[in-house]
Amino acid sequence: MPYVPRWSRVKKISFLETLRRTGNVSSAAREAGVETSKAYTKRAQDKTFHQDWDAAIEGALDDLEEEVRRRALEGTKKPVYYAGKECGSVISFNDNLAMFLLKSKRPKIFSEGVESEEIANFPLISPKEKLLKKLKEMKSNKPGLRE
Repeated sequence: MPYVPRWSRVKKISFLETLRRTGNVSSAAREAGVETSKAYTKRAQDKTFHQDWDAAIEGALDDLEEEVRRRALEGTKKPVYYAGKECGSVISFNDNLAMFLLKSKRPKIFSEGVESEEIANFPLISPKEKLLKKLKEMKSNKPGLRE
């Protein structure tokens, strides 16, 4: 049976919490007081640790995605200077962040190289059509309201 590095519960928790918070293996290893190579060895040989590691990375990516979305929608406050002194601030929006999210979540629509026929076949329904469809569904599901 291959050697599986043994870590104390405290080291394991420290590593996984830091990995969840930062998404960075080197930082997590440093925080836990272990060598990065030992962390990778443990990951390769300990199925539970491997799963916990993957869950921590997913959590870190979820946090990152949430922050990118917040910045795209709410913008970031940036100072304005006049004559070398801060005199106010502006909210700056980054359309590239919004496009990055759209491309990652809806590649068929927003990624480059999408075939024009794919876009042409994408169903576009007006708000009025959506409302009429919803009302029709509601009528068909209620006894006594049938057409």
